[in-house]
Amino acid sequence: MVVLVAVAVVGACEVVLPPETATPNPFSGPTIEASPTLFPLPPTNVSFDEEVYEGVNDPTAAALAPGAALPPMAVGTPAPRDSGQAVQITALDGSLLVGLLYQTPDQVRLPGVLLLGPEGADWGDFPSRLYLSGFTVLVMPLRGTEALLDFPAMIQSLSSGLADPAALAVIGTERGADIALLGCAGEPLCDTAVLLSPSEDGALVNAMAAFNPRPLMLAASGDDPVSFPAAQALQGAARGEVLFQPFESAGRGLEMLARRPDLGDLMIAWLKRQLS
Repeated sequence: MVVLVAVAVVGACEVVLPPETATPNPFSGPTIEASPTLFPLPPTNVSFDEEVYEGVNDPTAAALAPGAALPPMAVGTPAPRDSGQAVQITALDGSLLVGLLYQTPDQVRLPGVLLLGPEGADWGDFPSRLYLSGFTVLVMPLRGTEALLDFPAMIQSLSSGLADPAALAVIGTERGADIALLGCAGEPLCDTAVLLSPSEDGALVNAMAAFNPRPLMLAASGDDPVSFPAAQALQGAARGEVLFQPFESAGRGLEMLARRPDLGDLMIAWLKRQLS
């Protein structure tokens, strides 16, 4: 696993990057001009030679405190090591939420990442790339009006016997971006959030008061009339380290990830920095 040393940065970034090309912040400070190229990633030297999903059911689950979220329970037969194991999580109302878990075979507590997207969201190979970069990854779709109520069960389940509870991030796309920020605002387990195409809902800006001063990453297309101004407003409300990455005509949400694979590289670099 590649480990980067995190550098605490205070104060919100007031620089708005030009939307012409991808020019991510080099992470050295919120006021430094963005590089014309993407933040370079060092090589990943992680070995996953064993069977991946043996022992997804945490043997310590019975020792958890009353009311604590249980680890995800494996469903069906083990999947190939980098394609995700189907799991179930019990929501607060007793409903079973189905997702995909990417976890090392020896259950080492790596930093954890919760991916939130709409029902049927296609993250492509990004969850596998996260996993191979040294993260435990839980991919969850959103239920209708219960999505925000489901958030605590999702992130607590990820931290219960799976990922390092002191190093957790949430990445959300479109409506998932809104749920990521609103959920993290009320959940101290969340150390950083990455929002792809958030909405302009005023509740998001209000939630920044509770989310601050945790670091925040934002991405939106410059021609997106909803998400781009929403990201600008959230950047202005941030009181911790913030990275706003605009793109030119890259679509919304997961369309950006498909059209701009360098966005995936940038998110992985951000997570390594924040969760190290």
